[in-house]
Amino acid sequence: MSGITNSLRDKEYRFDTQQDSIPDKQIKETKFAEVVIIGAGIAGLTAAVSAAEAGARTILLEKGDTFHVRGLHNAALNSRLQKEVGIRVDKERVIATIMEFGQYRGDQRLVKLWADHCDETMDWLLDMAKEAKVEVVLDLTTKDWYFPNYPLIHVFIPDRQNTLAQMLLEKGRSLGVEYRFEMPAVRLLREANGRVAGVIARDRDGNYLKYMAEKGIVLCTGDYGNDREMLLRYCNWLPEDLKVEYDPPVNTGDGHKMALQVGAAIDEIPHCPMLFDFATFNKQGIFNLARQPWLYVNARGERFMNEDLPWGYECNQILRQPGRFAWSIWDAKYPEEVPLMRSQCCKNMGPPTYLWSQSQLDHAVEKGYVPVAQSIEELAEKMGIQVESFKATVVRYNELARSGKDRDFGKHPDRLTTIEKPPFYACKMEVRLMVVLSGLKVNTRLQVLDTDGLPIPGLYAAGNVSGSFFGGGAYSTTTPGVTHSRAWTFGRLAGRNAAAEKI
Repeated sequence: MSGITNSLRDKEYRFDTQQDSIPDKQIKETKFAEVVIIGAGIAGLTAAVSAAEAGARTILLEKGDTFHVRGLHNAALNSRLQKEVGIRVDKERVIATIMEFGQYRGDQRLVKLWADHCDETMDWLLDMAKEAKVEVVLDLTTKDWYFPNYPLIHVFIPDRQNTLAQMLLEKGRSLGVEYRFEMPAVRLLREANGRVAGVIARDRDGNYLKYMAEKGIVLCTGDYGNDREMLLRYCNWLPEDLKVEYDPPVNTGDGHKMALQVGAAIDEIPHCPMLFDFATFNKQGIFNLARQPWLYVNARGERFMNEDLPWGYECNQILRQPGRFAWSIWDAKYPEEVPLMRSQCCKNMGPPTYLWSQSQLDHAVEKGYVPVAQSIEELAEKMGIQVESFKATVVRYNELARSGKDRDFGKHPDRLTTIEKPPFYACKMEVRLMVVLSGLKVNTRLQVLDTDGLPIPGLYAAGNVSGSFFGGGAYSTTTPGVTHSRAWTFGRLAGRNAAAEKI
């Protein structure tokens, strides 16, 4: 692990310091709406549509020049698409699984709220997709083995979350939502009676504008993965130099900071990160071949884990190895063995998930990103690891594979394949942070809570700025797509609740 000093952990952070108010004389213009949404991710776009459908005059503020989304999976338990193919998921089991893998640090009332409303919300999205001529398909390629792995995944075609976001944006426009891009929010306005009644934003020219919300403000500003101080404070077990896989780096905890300034409560430390394993040389194409559950070895040439763990757990293991990386090893039999590797969510090889091609592998080999050798000894030398240790690891692994039982780490026999047919391949794998899943405490109306556990009037939150849901040291893939599902389920509910608020 990286050596992070106590002084870095314990210092006073800038986001803890009370920010100066912005005097009215600096406000260029004041605008009014019934509901103001802050952030154009999946949660914010959904909240805007929901509020507008409920009849509220709605404005959405976004710091970037367009919406910001990524990923591909959307979970529902028993949508009409699932019912059409005979899928029935036990809601109570899913709730129990989320709570268990979060070490019961989440609020089960919030998890149940999601489970009770994700299906109706997915059906609402399916209606919208039909109207927009967007195809939605199920991805049922994951397998169940060590942990439950529920068939929940819905994918919007052709461009996954971008397709969903564009559909929501256009739906909002048709309902009269006003979108103000390149308009970052900088201060929430909490009145003497305790109500959050507005927000100050800044345009591209540096002018301040005030947006007053007659009914409610919904924070949908995403996580804080690109704010190093917040990571040091709330994810204090992660290496300080951990790479963040988010481009552009707009997720800087803006909503968290604004809410904390007006007295909001935040999830207890440590917060829950979503970690992901990547090939060190790129983030596209061939990395998905490399991250299949082949043989993994550390910098000493030693096997150190069951390679078929959910990827958050796998990342926890890699972070504890020397240098915090691993080598993925496979041989010339990979074309026949790849179909056996469809195990954990986001490692699937077939459409509509990540794809790779032979040309991508050839390119990676040509560039030296993927060492290739005709012998194990030669491969070890190219990897820069101890030859004898690596040879012994491969001999042991092949012995286990031929026996059909992984007596060392318990990997499923389908994924326990020998390393014996040249050429042999290796790819260096590292851990990166995708997103932080903890945030502001909320109740079952998605109202933000203060440090006494009471709702802050007029303030709601959805998506990754909100908390009270995940816990533990890693996001588990046992309920694939639940982060996106939480975003659009709670976004819809928060927008609707804000629009219905009586002043």
